[in-house]
Amino acid sequence: MRDSPQEIQYWRDRLLLDPRDLGAMLRLAGLAQEGGDLAGAIEYAQRALRVDPEQKEALFRLGELWAQLGDSVRAAERFERLLAIDPEDRFGARDALAALPEAGTPTEAYVRILFDQYASKFDTAIAALDYRAPQLVASLALRALGAPRSDLDLLDLGCGTGLSGVALHPWARRIDGVDLSPAMIEAARARRLYDRLAVDDVQRFLETSDARWDVIAAVDTLNYLGPLTPIFTAIAAHTDRFLGTVERADDEMAVVLRATRRYAHGQRALEQAASAAGWRLTACESAVLRTEATVGVTGFVFSLER
Repeated sequence: MRDSPQEIQYWRDRLLLDPRDLGAMLRLAGLAQEGGDLAGAIEYAQRALRVDPEQKEALFRLGELWAQLGDSVRAAERFERLLAIDPEDRFGARDALAALPEAGTPTEAYVRILFDQYASKFDTAIAALDYRAPQLVASLALRALGAPRSDLDLLDLGCGTGLSGVALHPWARRIDGVDLSPAMIEAARARRLYDRLAVDDVQRFLETSDARWDVIAAVDTLNYLGPLTPIFTAIAAHTDRFLGTVERADDEMAVVLRATRRYAHGQRALEQAASAAGWRLTACESAVLRTEATVGVTGFVFSLER
């Protein structure tokens, strides 16, 4: 029965009989990881930690899983937490911690899993952070596009649950959305605002589409992409007007990957990336996009034209 569908069903049945069965959760996490279902493995390991926050195997497995997904920061948090409660290091967390590379650009799998898990509580969680990026982009749209007349075809890149779609809908005759997370797309679909929704990487979507839009917007999306010339180049094939946000780097020339796994961009770096792709930066306003731990996260709300 080992490693077979029958074994998986056996442990699932055990978990149905006893929702607090740690052995079943850990075995299912292991089977999911071995089968390449990293999202399922994370779900079972996190479930085990909700039953026992100091469950050592679950902590180690989560560290391994986040490391597989390229999130060295989250992996390190799990390994360090395990070492704090298991100084003898029976799982080898110290070696695993030492082997972690520096955090790099978030992988597709990481972003998908992160936001699939977050989708059901995203709107509530983001409201608690006084998230205002969609409203700031709508204010910029009023100046850049004029009063709403419901006469524009819009594309919402990285649409998430549709908060930016709500903000920009007054300008739209048609509004399409694309996001890497299937769960986020389903939440956006439930709003009944979008004419078309696609689950895809935003760069790949643009490079394989032959459609055009009057305006493309990316609200709280570019933070995950690093250097922006490639995405600006892809966008330029589909529109002459763009609205977006980025987090602000202190160094005007810098593109910085923060511990949050989000990139911050300096204003000059943003302007140079746009220029390299044939765009003019027509507006760039500094604003607080949201609040984290009582500290405002400053960014740029900007528009590009060709």
